[in-house]
Amino acid sequence: MSYDRKIIEAAIQASGGINPPKDQVDGLWGKLLELEKTGRYSGLLQSFRKANNKSNLLATVLEATFAHQFAIAGMSLAYEVKQTAGQASTIDFRLDGSNGGAVYFELRLLQQDEATVKYIDDQLSVFDAYSAHMDGKDEQKAILRLQSAILQKVQNRNGTPIKFMPNVASDVNIVVIAVSDVLLGTMDSKDCLLTMYGDPEVPLYCRRGIFGLLQQPRPEDPATIQTLAAKHAHIQGTLHGVLFLFRENIDYGVLDYRIKQVIVWNRHLIEQGRARILTTKINSAIPPLA
Repeated sequence: MSYDRKIIEAAIQASGGINPPKDQVDGLWGKLLELEKTGRYSGLLQSFRKANNKSNLLATVLEATFAHQFAIAGMSLAYEVKQTAGQASTIDFRLDGSNGGAVYFELRLLQQDEATVKYIDDQLSVFDAYSAHMDGKDEQKAILRLQSAILQKVQNRNGTPIKFMPNVASDVNIVVIAVSDVLLGTMDSKDCLLTMYGDPEVPLYCRRGIFGLLQQPRPEDPATIQTLAAKHAHIQGTLHGVLFLFRENIDYGVLDYRIKQVIVWNRHLIEQGRARILTTKINSAIPPLA
């Protein structure tokens, strides 16, 4: 039995959507029909029945978009899997490798922060248009928020692993984070590098006083930096890379879209040759950001 379009319509209505464009609904429905044919994504397809607010609907759309682009590139993913038998929670996707190792992808949709959304909404209610900008301080806060979202996918506040397991040596662990709405939609590859490796890795005009998640402290760095680096020890020893996702056309729609990516590898954890092979695979499913 083919996937029912009414499931999508009910999810949109339950999430507060009103009269979305028909082509957007049809486009999403077409992707779900293609995923259904693979016989691998019943859990993902059923997730639309559970959508009851905008955030979880858009997060499920992101998962479907991600899976679909891999599927049409000839790479089917396993959905909601565990890396080890005793793991408390599942990881979103697994791509099995030919050498026995697997690539695990844990997704997160990061939307605009509430303060900026309110500011834009307030302007729209008065002017039917908005003008917003960020200074260096605002951009720093946005990058710190992005770093926090990545950390939360890997460990809790105490540094205890919650997703990826460090004892599975053959596996590659990747956090996938959608960032089209970060920095008012202006985030680029340099911001991705800044997030992961900090100020030293980007030009002077891009620096925001950021210590990267994968950045190594220097002996002369102050105690505050040494303490921060210590909090990143688990993620540096467990996370092989972060895949930053961007909607191909940010103005087109939020139900039916394609994604592009920037991947930043953990150069301290993954061997360069393996990173190149995986980059080629990922690029074939999700094109790199120009």
